[in-house]
Amino acid sequence: MRRFFVEPQNIIGSNTFLSGQEARHIATVLRLAPGATITLFDGSGSYFEARLTKITPNRVEAKIISITPYIETSDTYRPALHLAIALLKGKKMDFIIQKATELGVDSLHPFRSQYCAVHDYAANKLSRWQKIALEACKQCNRPKPPAIQEVADLKNLLAASGQEKHDLKLIFWEETGGEPLQQTLGPPQEIKSAMILIGPEGGFSSDEVEDAVTAGYKSVTLGRQILRSETAAITAISILQYKLGNLA
Repeated sequence: MRRFFVEPQNIIGSNTFLSGQEARHIATVLRLAPGATITLFDGSGSYFEARLTKITPNRVEAKIISITPYIETSDTYRPALHLAIALLKGKKMDFIIQKATELGVDSLHPFRSQYCAVHDYAANKLSRWQKIALEACKQCNRPKPPAIQEVADLKNLLAASGQEKHDLKLIFWEETGGEPLQQTLGPPQEIKSAMILIGPEGGFSSDEVEDAVTAGYKSVTLGRQILRSETAAITAISILQYKLGNLA
C-alpha cells in the first residue's frame, strides 16, 4: 500500500489532510480517486490507514479508518546506533542521510572539522535533510525518521557525546594505530547505544583523534584500503547494525 507523510497537526480526530508535494503526488502523478486507501505516517512511529474523501491538486482530504500505534516494548527494543559525520561536498551529505535512514540509524550529527572542504551550510540544509529522511522512510517502510541535529564543531560534539551514556564510541581513522573493527566489538547484548564518528574527505587530524580518544572514543579502521567518507559511513553502519542484531 502506498505510504505518505502527514504533518501531525493535520490530523484532527478521524479526519486528516495532506498538502504540498504529497497532495500533488496523489492528485496529479498517481491520479488516485476518492475511495482509494492509503497508509500515512506522522514521524512518531504510528501508522494510519486512511480512505481518500476529497482530492484537489493542492489539498487531499482523508478519513482515518484504523491506527497502528507505535509502542516500544522489550520485544521491539533494539540497540541504538548514532552517526556523527563530517560535512561533505556536493550531494554526498544527501546520500548519507538517505542511506543512514534506510539502515536504521537513530540520529545523525553533522559536524565541522579541521580538514572539512565545506564549513558553512545554507540555513535550509537541515530542513532539506529532514525531508530526505522522510522520503527514505516512505521507501523503506520506516515509521520514525532519525533525529538530525544542527551542524556543530567537532570539539562541541565530542563534549556533548562525552556526557551521553553510549556503551560503544568509535572514531574511524585511516592512519596507523587503530584496531580493526572486528577486534573491537564486544558481545552485542552488552551494547545498548553506540556512537560512531566518520571524518571528511581530508580525514581527521591526529589532534582530533587524540581529542576523541580523550572523550572516550576508540580509534578503529575498516582495513587497509582508504575508503571515501561516504563509503566508510555506509560500511561502518552496515557492519555495526549486523553485529548489533538490527538487520535481523
